[in-house]
Amino acid sequence: MKLLSKTNEYYIAVAIALLFVGSFVISNRVLYLVNKEINDRLLFEKSEIENQIASQPQIADQGVILGDRIEVIPIQKFQTFKVQLKDTAWFDQYQEHRVPYRILSYEKLINNHAYKIRILKRLPDVKDMFKGMLVTICLIAVDVIFCFYFLNRWFSRRIWSPFYNALDILKNFDLIKGGNVELRKSTVEEFNDMNHELSRLMEKVTKDYQNLKEFTENMSHETQTPLAIIHSKLDLMLQSENLTERQIEQITSSLDAVTRLSRMNRSLIMLTRIDNDQYAETKLLNLGRLIKKQLQHMDMFITAKELTVKEDIDEQRIFQMNEQIAEILVSNLLSNAIKYNKPGGQLIVTLTRNMLVVSNSGNKLEIPDNQIFERFKRGSQKDSVGLGLAIVKKICDQFRGSIRYSFENDLHSFIVEFPFDIIVG
Repeated sequence: MKLLSKTNEYYIAVAIALLFVGSFVISNRVLYLVNKEINDRLLFEKSEIENQIASQPQIADQGVILGDRIEVIPIQKFQTFKVQLKDTAWFDQYQEHRVPYRILSYEKLINNHAYKIRILKRLPDVKDMFKGMLVTICLIAVDVIFCFYFLNRWFSRRIWSPFYNALDILKNFDLIKGGNVELRKSTVEEFNDMNHELSRLMEKVTKDYQNLKEFTENMSHETQTPLAIIHSKLDLMLQSENLTERQIEQITSSLDAVTRLSRMNRSLIMLTRIDNDQYAETKLLNLGRLIKKQLQHMDMFITAKELTVKEDIDEQRIFQMNEQIAEILVSNLLSNAIKYNKPGGQLIVTLTRNMLVVSNSGNKLEIPDNQIFERFKRGSQKDSVGLGLAIVKKICDQFRGSIRYSFENDLHSFIVEFPFDIIVG
């Protein structure tokens, strides 16, 4: 969920809660004011009635009933001196149901005559009033929430536009191309501070990447030459005359170590280049033909081990991939399957629409299955540097694919699944 939507979600939740509380408070306050107004009106009418009775002595011996609102009845003696106020319900002939009334009743001595006076005031229907207030508040609440939501989105987009601009720049930032990045200035101080720090960070990352790239290239060039010289010198020493068996064994061991070191150096440089995304350029590639080409190149090793090759390769599959990366992936899988195969075993290669499976005969691994793609994990092969499958795993991660290992029926299988967005045909 986006930040703006998440913020609006909290704001709307708080607004709804406040509206519920506010509705309760407003409703009770309105009812309180209505009741207070009715009571004040009754007291006002009480004073007016007393004045009218005092000015009209002809009603001294007879009672007066005015509609259903005011009753003035002469009495012989007082029953109570209290002013009573109570609510009741009377039948209304016009509406044909009982309606609420408030009654103010008391006894009063006016011009030496005692009267019982009752003033009835019809009350508004509380249920109807409450419903009306509730509907009104709900309509206002809906208007407020909608206005708040859209205005908040509009204001937030304007205020947060430098942030979204910086985010787009970071998404599209190409470490390989580098270049100066201009972040939009803002009236918000925090965004300007963020942009300043991001600019510094991107400059530093670009500089570090360039330094690492130069180091990798220099390392590749500078170390391979001395290793090649050491290898050739040891070769010459091995061809010398009058060498003892001990000397030949030591020279051969040194040659093997130099060879392994050279291969390890190339593999580590390869991993570094993949990590640095130096194989980002892609092209349309027929992976089936590439696999067949690699099998032809390795035919000598296949023949030497007398392996039976079974192919099920769809040569129509087209992928959007880096060609060098694809060659390394296929080459490492095939060479691994040949190297760790047993003499006279099987080599099975299958390519379907989005899956490449390379299987070979062999005994169960000496290392746990979950460590097979880790660096420097190798079996009984002493000449292995333990980086081939680590490179394969890194390549799969680079094009957002996946690789897994299984062992069934004395067959080791490596299954590569390609993401559908790189499959062209």
